[in-house]
Amino acid sequence: MVKLLISFTHLVFICCFLVSSQYVSSQSISSRDILLQNESSQNASSQDMLYTYEEPNEGLKFLNTVANSDGTLMIQMAFESEDEGCILPYFHLRLIEKTGQVRRIDLNYTFPTEEACPLTPITNFTPLTYNYIMVTYIKSDNGIENKYGLVINYSSEIIGEPIYLGSASVYFDRSIVPEKGFIRIEKPNENGIATWNWHSAPDIITGEIAEISNGTFYVPSLTTYTLVDSSNFVLIDGGFGYLFILKHNERMNPSAINDPNLQYWRVYVSFLREGTDSPTIPSLVYQSTKKLNNIEFMSPCTASYNATGYICIMTFNNTITDRKRNQSWTEVNYYQLGFLSTGAFERLDIIPKPTNSSSFDLTSLLYGGFLVTNYYAKAMDGYILYDDGSYMPQSEISFGPGFVHYNMFKRNNTFFGVKKQIGNKIDILLKPLPRIINHGSEYDNPVIDSTKPAINEVVGSSIEEITIKYDMPVKLSTANVSIYQLNDDPFKPSLLRQTISGDSKLCNVGSDNYTVHIPIFKSTFNQPNSVYYVVVENNFVISQARDEPLIGIKEKIWKFSIKPFEVEQHSDPVTGSFRLNEEGSLRFLHAPNRAEFVQNMIQEFSKIIPVNEERLTTNGKWQYDPSSPQKILLSININEAEDDKTEPNSRTIYDNLSVMIKRKDFTALSNSEYTSLIDESAPLTMTQNYFEKFFPLIIIFIVSSIVLTTLYFIARQLNPGGRNSAIFETAFVIIDFAADLAFTLNNVKNVPKLMIPNMVFFVVPIIVNCLFGLNIFIFEITNHPSFVIWFSQFPTLSSMFTLFSAIDIRVLNTLSSELFGLKILSAPLTQRSRKLMLWGSVINILIEDVPQLIIQGIYYNSVVTYDLIPSLALASGGLVIANKLILSSYHALVRWHHRRNKIRDSTRHLSIASLRSIKSNVEIFNEKKIEQENYYEEKDLTENISYESTDWE
Repeated sequence: MVKLLISFTHLVFICCFLVSSQYVSSQSISSRDILLQNESSQNASSQDMLYTYEEPNEGLKFLNTVANSDGTLMIQMAFESEDEGCILPYFHLRLIEKTGQVRRIDLNYTFPTEEACPLTPITNFTPLTYNYIMVTYIKSDNGIENKYGLVINYSSEIIGEPIYLGSASVYFDRSIVPEKGFIRIEKPNENGIATWNWHSAPDIITGEIAEISNGTFYVPSLTTYTLVDSSNFVLIDGGFGYLFILKHNERMNPSAINDPNLQYWRVYVSFLREGTDSPTIPSLVYQSTKKLNNIEFMSPCTASYNATGYICIMTFNNTITDRKRNQSWTEVNYYQLGFLSTGAFERLDIIPKPTNSSSFDLTSLLYGGFLVTNYYAKAMDGYILYDDGSYMPQSEISFGPGFVHYNMFKRNNTFFGVKKQIGNKIDILLKPLPRIINHGSEYDNPVIDSTKPAINEVVGSSIEEITIKYDMPVKLSTANVSIYQLNDDPFKPSLLRQTISGDSKLCNVGSDNYTVHIPIFKSTFNQPNSVYYVVVENNFVISQARDEPLIGIKEKIWKFSIKPFEVEQHSDPVTGSFRLNEEGSLRFLHAPNRAEFVQNMIQEFSKIIPVNEERLTTNGKWQYDPSSPQKILLSININEAEDDKTEPNSRTIYDNLSVMIKRKDFTALSNSEYTSLIDESAPLTMTQNYFEKFFPLIIIFIVSSIVLTTLYFIARQLNPGGRNSAIFETAFVIIDFAADLAFTLNNVKNVPKLMIPNMVFFVVPIIVNCLFGLNIFIFEITNHPSFVIWFSQFPTLSSMFTLFSAIDIRVLNTLSSELFGLKILSAPLTQRSRKLMLWGSVINILIEDVPQLIIQGIYYNSVVTYDLIPSLALASGGLVIANKLILSSYHALVRWHHRRNKIRDSTRHLSIASLRSIKSNVEIFNEKKIEQENYYEEKDLTENISYESTDWE
């Protein structure tokens, strides 16, 4: 168990690219403790590390490996069938990640059996992006072999149906930037035309793949040349390149054979870059007048480490003739052809070939030079050459008997061999290679000198920028630099905090031309005690000297952590509003369940900020934005923290979200399905509820109005002849009408369902009031001469008040208010008109004031931002209703008081004589009644006669 743990530790350090040309032990190592040496004479064997993988499933056999660019070692395995030398047509993959964790993919899928023998992989596989792999296999369709691809994820799940890739000879490769997808290129036909299809990377969520573009690579239209060889390669910026080797065809141009300037051989290159539909016109990068036997590409071209373009290793086959001895022999030489990404020729240098091996490979190394590997029957050895082809002392590597497979992690310069499997154990021997260029080893990048913060540094959350210093003058380009928060769960992706492209004008190169300054948003480092890392994409910067893209920094290499935060002050819940863009507004309006739409957005917010989902809620309110009527405003509530010591307070979350929305294009908001629909041109705004804000003032205003009205009626009791209450009524009515009109013109459109009801209860009362006003004026003019006299003196005022009566019929009370004794305000209205105005006021309460108050209540519960106008409309509407009810009550009280006083006055004016007359009549009546009763008793009458005779009546 201890041995296995030590082996895991070895693999972690190797795959994390922390090993350079120095001694490494099996103890715990910090990257800052590594002494970087520039010695070329290191003994590589002292750094050898052995890792043993033990397969838990009995019977699985080793087949192949892929050294992924992210440091993951992928081991393909298979079960042997009962037939000797054959394997079962299934797919088994083991992923040993940089952390030492092992993922096991066992695909429940049967591949075509015709490729199951002999004991060779029936499938190949290519890692696409994190969590997705393309498994390619050959299938016979009506006797024709074609290649198909099956997309799977790390959970052994198949994504969609198999994808047709082309003929069996089709070339398939992933972009050097995995997020930019992959390409498939058919072998060129007899006319030198190679068709290509560029596909997207798998969708992060669904894993689906789509074709981006397609076209052809083609050789120049040269009738006297024939296509000999072709090769494709990947570009640093994520695109693809294609090379053609053409040979002069003497049969088609025999007259040119004596031309000393005849170019027998030509090499062309064409580039296909992202976002283009066709490759560049082929550029001539090499030509020769030597009549060589053949020129071939030995391996795909690779990018140079020092920004000098691309390097292709080619073999030149030539026949040497010694005329003196009359002898001839064939000689094969190796050359490195260098050219820029513009297609310009850079250099052609010979590479010394090994002398002790007939089978060897040449590999261009990231940190300079070439690796020469010689393969024997039961062993392999190799060494390193400098860029000029000279031998690097003590750079030998060797693998003895028992090794059956070899591969290399190119980014960290580590070569490894796999021993023959014994039982369930597979031994992997890793050999870090010496580096000619040794600085930048911490970053896996030979052109980076240093960074701030440094790797594993602890920094505060308030830093405003990070910097990268290169070892050459640089310029900013189009690729991105991104900052991620490392997830505590290693099986879950990291959280993107911000991403900025070089051409965004947010980054800048310092005055020294070597240092790039990258701004940090306030929302980026918002989690204390968390680990962050920076990913620098290829082509984020280019060299000033040649405009060549430079390689970047892979994920989880440039890591640093954030210091603990100080305890924040308590913050009350915060409510804010944000705007959807046009696409988002349309999706929201047509969503079958708008509440679900908003909830999905809230969930994405919680993951991106990040914050517990319980801290974010919504009241379901929405409205059209008054400043942009086609767009929708939504509301979000940020609840207070349960524990202020461990969680950010509400205001901090609000500030972080505000920055992220403002910088949406540079944060993860732009990558999610729902948050990408936010309009970043409208900032997150803290909702201003003017009704709640000014509620105390509104209450004071209403109470003051009631007190003043009460005092007025007390004064009226002391001076019954005054009618100044009309002024109060008119003032309230005008304020209410102005607020309702402003609400109708500016605010009701924010809640479409209220537009028709509001219009009905705004227009209908106006019509009703106009009819009442016309009725009153016509009646007074036709029936009362005194009103006609007043009307003839002030016709303009009368017409104006007829219009004003549309607001509220009781405005006409102002005409008879006798304010300040003015004759113009002393219209002689009859009691009939006053009663009509009273009933009109009651009707107004029912058809205008109460419905408008209900509309305001619905509006308050429906909108996101409740501003000043609706607040005034709600307050004035309630005030008018209260005022009318109070005034009506007071008027009723006054009428009752007047009626009681009238009865009392009538009683006082009765004369005393009248009272005496009444008393005398009562006494006479009583005497006659007694006499009558006595009379009946004396006569002893038997009939019953009522004493209430008609005589007495």
